[in-house]
Amino acid sequence: MRRCHHSFFIVALLLAFLAAPAWATAADTLFSTGKQLFDQGHFEEAYKELYKAFQEDPANPDINFYLGRAAFETDRPEEAVMAYERVLMIDPNAQRVKLELARAYLRLGSREVAKQYFKEVLATNPPEQVWKNIETFLAAIEASEQKHFINGTFTYGHAWDDNARLAPVSDRVSAGLFEFQLTGANATPQHDQINTGTLVLNHIYKNENYPFLWKTSATSYNALYQSLHDLDINYLGLTTGPLFQQDGYSWDVQLLGTYIDVEHDRYQSSFGAASSVTTFFSKNLLGSLSIKAEGKKNYVDSGRDALNLLLTAGPILVVDENRVSLLFTKEKENADDEVNSYSRFGWKLRYDRSLPLDFAAFAGVGYTMTDYDAKHPFFGVYRSDDVQELTAGLSRLLWQDAAKRQALIVQLSHTYTNSDSNIDLYTYRKNVTELNLTVSF
Repeated sequence: MRRCHHSFFIVALLLAFLAAPAWATAADTLFSTGKQLFDQGHFEEAYKELYKAFQEDPANPDINFYLGRAAFETDRPEEAVMAYERVLMIDPNAQRVKLELARAYLRLGSREVAKQYFKEVLATNPPEQVWKNIETFLAAIEASEQKHFINGTFTYGHAWDDNARLAPVSDRVSAGLFEFQLTGANATPQHDQINTGTLVLNHIYKNENYPFLWKTSATSYNALYQSLHDLDINYLGLTTGPLFQQDGYSWDVQLLGTYIDVEHDRYQSSFGAASSVTTFFSKNLLGSLSIKAEGKKNYVDSGRDALNLLLTAGPILVVDENRVSLLFTKEKENADDEVNSYSRFGWKLRYDRSLPLDFAAFAGVGYTMTDYDAKHPFFGVYRSDDVQELTAGLSRLLWQDAAKRQALIVQLSHTYTNSDSNIDLYTYRKNVTELNLTVSF
């Protein structure tokens, strides 16, 4: 009986000895195939082979390491984390594994855990390229955790205007069967120079619910005339509301308020809401649509208190160094005094071209048609205006810090305006040349 048991034990050991190399060979073969596929960039096929190898030899650190890498490349970050953790159980000081584990946790959105592993690897004084990559990852994590973003532009401008008061082309104006001679400041075109300053500040708050953001923008515009001080304008505008951004489009809803004074006396204020959508149809074509409703209060003439509705839409095409934009506008203003109520339709076409040496050129044409709702009390007709506008200019980038999104740009432009109206008083010509210096920050 003892001899029988002894023989059985020897046979069992022999079978185990013979079977072990077979198991190892199967795992090794699968691992070799999976690693080769991984090195060739066939990540999905590599994952399948490496997973089979893992099933044959689940404690093998090499198999788990490459299984983790294949899982990461095939968007299986949870499985990648489990594979790397198994390797660290065998070798807690495997720095390369910690580096890959940090990337996997970052993919999962566990930024604090990712930072911990990145810093552990950084503390071991890794090769230069490795620590540079880690610093890049840490900077990206810090940027992703930033909640408040502030940017803006400031533009100082100087303009030459040959018809600042919009004087008509003739100082003799017809009113039905009668004709009268204009006198005073509005009788003939008056030249003047204007100094302008425009400040735009934007604040974006990003919370944990990104891509939902909150954007607030403030605008200040001042125009000071050298001679015609009664035309001096100060404008303040504020908008605030949620902004939703995702790959391919953005959408915002904003509350808005404005205030205008003329020659330091309050002139008009408004309050309302607006919403806009921008969509990328392709890498070269995008479109925008916006709508705004605004209640206006005029402090000089209560008959101009009004509700204004504005709809704008249009495409933008970008091809290499060329940019073409077309914008359509439809506006309706209902004023307390019907003579000030109007319907307006317009469009603007603009072409921009980037040039060598950081120069850029642009040209545009625009048209606006305005029809008023009531007869003019003096002229006895329904006023109708057609305004054509031609503009062209040249700009140059003087300085730029791309990392900090800062730039300094100078721009020279000229705009010609031709207004034709069925009331002679509102038919005028106008030329404005502007030189602007803009800094963005």
